[in-house]
Amino acid sequence: MPNKISCGIDFGTSNSTVAIAHEGAIELIPLENNKTTLPSALFFGETTGILYGRKAIDAYLDGEEGRLLRGIKKIIGTSLMDDKTLINSRPTSFLDILAIYLKHLKKEAEQHANQTIENVVIGRPVHFHDNNSVASTQAQESLEDIAKSIGFKNVLFQYEPIAAAFAHETRIKGEKLALVMDLGGGTSDFTVIRLSQSNVNKSNRTEDVLATSGVKVGGTTFDQRISMKFLMSPLGLNSRYRDAFDSQKLYDMPLSVYSDLSDWSRIYRAHSSKSIRQTISLKARALEPDKLEHLLSIQEKQLGYSLLEEAEKAKIDLSDNPATTVTFQPLGTDFKVTVQREIFDRIIEDDIRKIKTTMEECLTKATIQKDQIDMVIMTGGSTELPSIKAFVREQFPDAELSDDHKMDSVGTGLAQYAQHAFSS
Repeated sequence: MPNKISCGIDFGTSNSTVAIAHEGAIELIPLENNKTTLPSALFFGETTGILYGRKAIDAYLDGEEGRLLRGIKKIIGTSLMDDKTLINSRPTSFLDILAIYLKHLKKEAEQHANQTIENVVIGRPVHFHDNNSVASTQAQESLEDIAKSIGFKNVLFQYEPIAAAFAHETRIKGEKLALVMDLGGGTSDFTVIRLSQSNVNKSNRTEDVLATSGVKVGGTTFDQRISMKFLMSPLGLNSRYRDAFDSQKLYDMPLSVYSDLSDWSRIYRAHSSKSIRQTISLKARALEPDKLEHLLSIQEKQLGYSLLEEAEKAKIDLSDNPATTVTFQPLGTDFKVTVQREIFDRIIEDDIRKIKTTMEECLTKATIQKDQIDMVIMTGGSTELPSIKAFVREQFPDAELSDDHKMDSVGTGLAQYAQHAFSS
């Protein structure tokens, strides 16, 4: 008998979900403590072994010895794929790390289904890399190779916003011309699509998808903006240091370590011995050595992920508050930074502009006017940003807004697609 079960994997920059399709039923599976979302994080503990998701983050925050990695999806298709990083003193390739995480998702799905799963549809952004179709193609090929290396025999891909549309389609009445806004952790993707319950069981939806577009701006971009603007200054960003041979010559602190500490996928670089040695050298010549001492403490104690977590929390707090305060106990009670929504909105203006432009490009490609859109489907955590909500209300005042299941609709839609794609 052929293996009829299949699954959809939404491997996200910030969170992942898995849904299985079997005999006409779609089910999101619990990945951790009955939660269907799993933070895309791994902790390689010296005594705990490999931990995933919230357990990985908790182990790191509790001070367990080991390495935490987050935001690993951003590595796909970049030169970092060929890099290695030290995991418990052993050089380990990022290709292998990605395979370990995806294998865990596969294992959870199979344990829940109580059988081997060979068929998978994996979600992908419209563009892994902006304005670089070759790199995006290579990224998908790399992800396919990884999927097959961990035991999937049949691997297909679907754009994440199209999958989100499929998940919403089962609940709508009549026919709707929908714009899907999928603002995830790493990318913002858009699709214009015709939806109808009568189309749910169609195996080929090509004629219903009018256009897609995407840009590499997402939730982690906003974390980065908060970190660089508010949290890196107390660590020495924008301060100065003296020339090693002429104390009258002053230079701005190099950006590299601060940029690394503000990017989930590159924090490990700031923790490296090479980066620590650079900070020690700069601290000896810094005009504000106390700030470099804070930076050094972050690096030596590998606290970069903890600090960026505070930036992420601040971003979430600003969805409901005009300001929030970031404290960081490892740096003492004097470390207290106020983050204002007004300033945050200002520093992300270019990012929001890119999102708006990409959305408009999608409508233009579909030859659709804004007032023709019947429904706006909003999925992904970044749709909670007040500036995004205000923009949608302004641009589509008469459209129906659908923003339920925003964290798991992509996984559900991928499984629905898998059900039809592997039915024969």
